Amino acid sequence: MTSNYDAEKGEQALPQIDEGTAAFSHIPEHGFSLFLANRTKTIHFIRHAEGTHNEANQAWGSDLPCTVGTPNAWNYMDARLTNKGIGQCIKVRNELLADGTVKPELIVVSPFTRTLQTAHIIFCGTGVPFLVHSLCQERWGKYTCDKLRPKSEIVSDMASVYAATGDAIDFDSFSYPTEEDELWKDSREPDEVCTARGIAMMEWLATRPETEIAVVTHSSWLKHLFRAFGETIHEKDKSKMHRLACNAEVRSICLACHKGFYPPGSWAGKTDIFVPDHISFRKGKWAPTNALISDIHRTVRNRNK
Repeated sequence: MTSNYDAEKGEQALPQIDEGTAAFSHIPEHGFSLFLANRTKTIHFIRHAEGTHNEANQAWGSDLPCTVGTPNAWNYMDARLTNKGIGQCIKVRNELLADGTVKPELIVVSPFTRTLQTAHIIFCGTGVPFLVHSLCQERWGKYTCDKLRPKSEIVSDMASVYAATGDAIDFDSFSYPTEEDELWKDSREPDEVCTARGIAMMEWLATRPETEIAVVTHSSWLKHLFRAFGETIHEKDKSKMHRLACNAEVRSICLACHKGFYPPGSWAGKTDIFVPDHISFRKGKWAPTNALISDIHRTVRNRNK
């Protein structure tokens, strides 16, 4: 790519694209980027609706009620939704599902009860699978509302909720590495660590076969994620991207992959079919092979001998 000075206009001309320009490259001077459609996907980030901790903080005027060391602060551990929060979810459900504004093929959910509730109320009964993922959980530490209850308690509460509406949810593949929340500490998760988790989540989303995904998550996590991007965009768009999300707010973005991303797996022989190791990624061209299906059922047969 070369750039020349425009003598007539007395200014720097826009860069010229030549054969050496990399595909999918962003040229800031043009003000936009071009990507192949199959290298992009829509991600709908949704903050959880009002929880009991939000209600307490608003009444107090600060985060003190949920701060570790405050009397009764542990009443807000893994906070649940308030009646107002449930109503917020119903409103979003009516608005998003009625006109088809959001039609995800997968709903990714933070492992907290309030996000699991929010995701279920908004998307239950749509036939779309739910998947719990620890990378999009709230910034840990300092506040008791951001400490998880034991996994068995959360799953016991929420599995029956999802089953009541016939919805499939995967609690195990990408979340709850331990029964107890071993991440939470009295001090807040460092900014750079929270931001790195957000970027790792985006990298994971880029590997997914789905083209439209909803992620139900938290305000501080979203703040750290979004503020890692958008420094060169128009100030009006930047302010929308970087501001703190409201309860039950939906913020949609287009994720453009500059390079092909693939989850752990391998190509099937000499074909162009990529088979991921983890079954949750298999969809469409990544569907399980005949050999894999046979192996699964041989295992079942052998187990019952």
